[in-house]
Amino acid sequence: MKNRFYYYQLLDEREEQQLHKAGAESFHISIGLLFLAYFISVLAPSIFNPSMLLVIIIIGTFYFFTRARNLGVTYYSRFHFTILGCLLLTLVITAILMLQNYQFNIEIYHHNPLHLKYIFAWVFTYIFYIPWVFIGNLGLKSYGEWAQNKYEKDMDKLESME
Repeated sequence: MKNRFYYYQLLDEREEQQLHKAGAESFHISIGLLFLAYFISVLAPSIFNPSMLLVIIIIGTFYFFTRARNLGVTYYSRFHFTILGCLLLTLVITAILMLQNYQFNIEIYHHNPLHLKYIFAWVFTYIFYIPWVFIGNLGLKSYGEWAQNKYEKDMDKLESME
């Protein structure tokens, strides 16, 4: 069965393995820090700050890209969403934002998730985020094309040197 939500193309298998290695290492570091944050929240809730989670995500992402660069990864695979994938991603973003909106503004909606203001907020949020998701997807697609062209040029250069 073909995946209809995103497009993925592998450029170099060796570098893909190195990328997976960097991802596994950063995952282990992130999980360790998340357990530490969990223990802090259970044992000393007064010093727990929810922004710790954001810092952990930033540290994990930074470590991933630094480790991938240290392992010699120069080509990232081509990846971008299809139109259906962009619409689904926008729906996920909208759902996350609107569930938080409902929790914070439950009195405004009179404890009714079918309140007209809440439904219009769903529609507005979805329409607001669609162009941003498509612009981000266009950036992913153009970066993937650039990476593939760079990979092909480097392979041609290596072949010409031999």
